[in-house]
Amino acid sequence: MQSKKERGGAFADGEFMRRSQTTILTTLAVIASLLFMSQFPAVSNVSNIHPELTEGTPPPNTDTDGDLIPDVHETLFEEWMNWTASDGRDVVLQGLDKNNASDASMDFDKDGLNATEEFCWPYPANCTAPGFPRGLTGQLDENNDRIYLDPRLSDTDGDGMPDGYEAYMCHRMGGFDLVAQRYSCPSFDPLNASDLTLDGDNDGFDVDRDGILSDSERFTAPEEYAYGSPSNFTAELDGLWCHATLPEGSILKNWPFLPSGANATFHNLLDACTSRAINPVGEDLWLGTDPLLDDSDRYLWDGFSVRPLYPSFGDGIPDGWEVHFGLDPLNRSNALDDPDRDGWDTNRDGGVSSDVSRTLTALKVGEALSTLEEYLVHYDDGNTVYPGLKSTLLNNGSEFSTMPLIYDAPANTLAVMHHDIRSLGEHDGTLYAMSKYGVSVIDHDESTQSHHSLPQGVLLHDGFLAYGEGSPYAVVMGTNIGFGVAPLLADGALGSIGTWSWSMTDSIHAISPLAGEDINLHAIGLGQAGDGAIIEIDGTATILSTFDLGAGLKSGLAEANASVSTIQHGLAGGTTFQLFVGTDRGLFIVDTASARDEAAGEWRFFYTP
Repeated sequence: MQSKKERGGAFADGEFMRRSQTTILTTLAVIASLLFMSQFPAVSNVSNIHPELTEGTPPPNTDTDGDLIPDVHETLFEEWMNWTASDGRDVVLQGLDKNNASDASMDFDKDGLNATEEFCWPYPANCTAPGFPRGLTGQLDENNDRIYLDPRLSDTDGDGMPDGYEAYMCHRMGGFDLVAQRYSCPSFDPLNASDLTLDGDNDGFDVDRDGILSDSERFTAPEEYAYGSPSNFTAELDGLWCHATLPEGSILKNWPFLPSGANATFHNLLDACTSRAINPVGEDLWLGTDPLLDDSDRYLWDGFSVRPLYPSFGDGIPDGWEVHFGLDPLNRSNALDDPDRDGWDTNRDGGVSSDVSRTLTALKVGEALSTLEEYLVHYDDGNTVYPGLKSTLLNNGSEFSTMPLIYDAPANTLAVMHHDIRSLGEHDGTLYAMSKYGVSVIDHDESTQSHHSLPQGVLLHDGFLAYGEGSPYAVVMGTNIGFGVAPLLADGALGSIGTWSWSMTDSIHAISPLAGEDINLHAIGLGQAGDGAIIEIDGTATILSTFDLGAGLKSGLAEANASVSTIQHGLAGGTTFQLFVGTDRGLFIVDTASARDEAAGEWRFFYTP
């Protein structure tokens, strides 16, 4: 038998043999790879291989024409572009030429930025200067591809605003980072098309009065830029929608003026201004409305001539409202006009006196119903285009709390989902605001909130908190598709929508718990002309059963074609359960404990239209 030492020696000899084999194989692999690579031509030709024998030739040139725009960038945009404008005019735009340095200062697409500025973005135009501290120009898109402003397209991102206009607005909003020496634009980014629906000054008009400014109701930044421009306006042919008196520009820097000289940041904007503006009021300025100011009026008719207002003070009417009704959002004098002549001759003297001032006192004196007065009807007591919000007593019962809407509330501000509050519940300082589109749960003591939307197409009509052992455990809702029950979590918020329980019945206008001693909660919901049902809810907020209404209750409401608005159920006189049903026909009362029996009801205050 071998000793440990002998076995160890044998192992060492075997290891030596394997290492020798590995060395031989590695050597053969290197030789083979060198032979393989020798079949390829040299990457670049060299005149010699001796570093001490140089000929002073420069490295490969990446900027052939010396315009400080790399050849690779000019090659990217070298192709000419052509198309036909909406009015049949031909649009032909030349591309960049890496062999022609003059194109660096050209603005082929008339967007107010020359080729160098478009190459440099989001850095300023001097990004090509020696020693300028910058990284790569352009920016990454959602696919991590690097994109640049296109010197052949006035609107690279296709959001309806030319590149130069967006760059100007970005700078106006303070988008230039002095430390990074570049622009960073949350809005008005010429490489981000999300600005298409931007309405930063909230000057749209809530046409359908649902409390929400939809995309079609906003007066968006692209619409504000283009306000007043001809329908066939094409920037690549017509330029920017601004007016300039070249070669000088305005000495003023604030909107709507386009400064020149030392006051100018983008020096090519004035040259790009259109020549199609007819009788503009003022010089060297943007011709549209201000996307950062909800009331842009900047001139007026004083009875003799059109007079500019600098700076603009507006007329008290948001731009979007004026545009919706065909008024001029730049003309302050139309606020006191009464174009539809719907005033009233209060003193019966045969004439309707005009409104002479925009103060509320003066408006009351004038008999005309001026444009401003008509807007104030829509203004709705201070809520601008949003219909009136509801208020509710909370906690100590002595103070009202008015809640803004979540889509228009500042950050960290308690708010509700929608202005149309259908029902309110409160427990230990937590408010349950049941609105048309969902439920907002607001804890005023902790300043916390959560918002829970109903499924698409479901509208909440009424609701209440379901209690068990002194604490709420569910929100019971009557909707346009029937009953919905949402469980409450330990923190008071509603459970996820997947945990909600539903009973699809008729549209429910009003809902109420039924009084009684049953271990489970029963709730009645009523709608139009006898529609409705009764549901049974257990302690886990699950709908166990759905029952038909009693024949007497159903027929009484159906015969009157009554629409139910409110319900209460309880003991009357301490002995008899009575159901009180408020409708548009009057008050309907039924003696019933379950609302499922044959008991007939009687009308109080019945009204026949």
